Amino acid sequence: MRTLIFFISLFLCTCVRAQVLTVSEEIPMRNDTKYSLVGKLGGQVLLLQDRENKHLLTAYGRSMNESWEKELELRGRNIRILETIAAQDGTGFHLLYMFRDRGRNHLQLDRYNPAGNLQDSVTLVDFGLFITTPEDDIYRSEDESKLLLLMVEQQSKARYLGIDLDSMQLLYDRVLEPEKFFYNDDFLQAEISNSGDMYFVVERDNFKSRRKKHRYEVFTQRADGAVRDKFEVNLGDSLTYDVFFRYDNLNRRLVAGGLYSTKDFVRSEGYFYLWINPDNPREELKPRFSKFPLNLVKNVEGRKFNKRRPGINDLTVRDAILRRDGGMIMLTERDRQLQRRGAAAQNQLLNTYGGRPLVDFHLDEIVVFAINPDGSPHWSNIMHKKQYSQDDNGVYSSFFLMETPSQLRFLFNDEIRFENTVSQYVLNPRGEFDRNSLFHTRDLNLRLRFRDGIQVAANELVLPSEHRNRLRLVKMTYEAR
Repeated sequence: MRTLIFFISLFLCTCVRAQVLTVSEEIPMRNDTKYSLVGKLGGQVLLLQDRENKHLLTAYGRSMNESWEKELELRGRNIRILETIAAQDGTGFHLLYMFRDRGRNHLQLDRYNPAGNLQDSVTLVDFGLFITTPEDDIYRSEDESKLLLLMVEQQSKARYLGIDLDSMQLLYDRVLEPEKFFYNDDFLQAEISNSGDMYFVVERDNFKSRRKKHRYEVFTQRADGAVRDKFEVNLGDSLTYDVFFRYDNLNRRLVAGGLYSTKDFVRSEGYFYLWINPDNPREELKPRFSKFPLNLVKNVEGRKFNKRRPGINDLTVRDAILRRDGGMIMLTERDRQLQRRGAAAQNQLLNTYGGRPLVDFHLDEIVVFAINPDGSPHWSNIMHKKQYSQDDNGVYSSFFLMETPSQLRFLFNDEIRFENTVSQYVLNPRGEFDRNSLFHTRDLNLRLRFRDGIQVAANELVLPSEHRNRLRLVKMTYEAR
């Protein structure tokens, strides 16, 4: 165990802060080992590993030393863990998984206390036999008291299950079969509210030849079992992509922000914002479209700026943060993937990778848009970074977002290599930011996966570091000095 303290002056809010890094010992991993950070419970960081058909829960103390480890006794065979959810009050965590018993498939929910002791257990559903292995996706409510599980065994319909974690009960289990629906092509996103209401979003006619008919269909399910009629949102004559839906529990409405174009899906010309009031189905739903400011486009595109058709290439929506006034902060990032070609690459493909394509990953600028409750622009800004890697699925790229009521911190690797500088942008509610270099990983044996980190307190986060089949956990704490 090594504790590393860095005193770095960050002039934010007239106070000076230092980052304290606390690093665990190395954990050897097999290639098939899966792991997830559960959270910080009872003052300890919990790590769950799926290793050699064993499910190991490990606790790390204040100095990131291993406090204890135990094997969880899960039901049945062919266990597949779907989700681990730490209670926000720190009283324990839930484990949702599927298992097989006597040829039948079951959905199981277990509750553990911070010491890893089983407190309650319930089999929610007996699925019987699956014809094929279903696709599944899970969505959490904002307060993480509810889960929405989508299961798709046939592309023409989706089975959705609402789960109340507090009562460990199934809210609903139904099948949705929209007309002329193909899941992989038409499904956009789902959301679940803190009360358990479900929203299932389908995209229609998002093609250049049909863009006049382009629309979203939103199907709803009440937590009390009532099903409402679908809502339709007409998108006019714009093509849309990378839209991000969020349920606003404070203002009780479904909101969305995304990117649009009038010609193709490569270059975005601006962003849009919309909201839906589920309590007033007759209310007219009109999204607000805003073109990118020209100065912003020039700053991002540089020499590739097109005066005739200004826009930004390869922009992707990463997240949407809701404001208390009903507005939104939309976070986007430039994400470009290129497959290498040519004789040298073909030889490498045949000789080294056994048929697997070779891909270059470029994850660059973070572009942030603040949107007022009526959809009008508030401010926008660019935070520059340049990340490049090869054949790693970009796992060390992108950024980690740390949220507090007064600011947003974007933490990232400056370069994707073993010895690397870790930096951050600190963004305030007015769109102003500072950039700081935090520390260098030289001699620390760290390769941080920021995408897989978790925030465990207002001033603390935990990140996994992977290098040569060795896993280490890194706790970063911001301390005022």
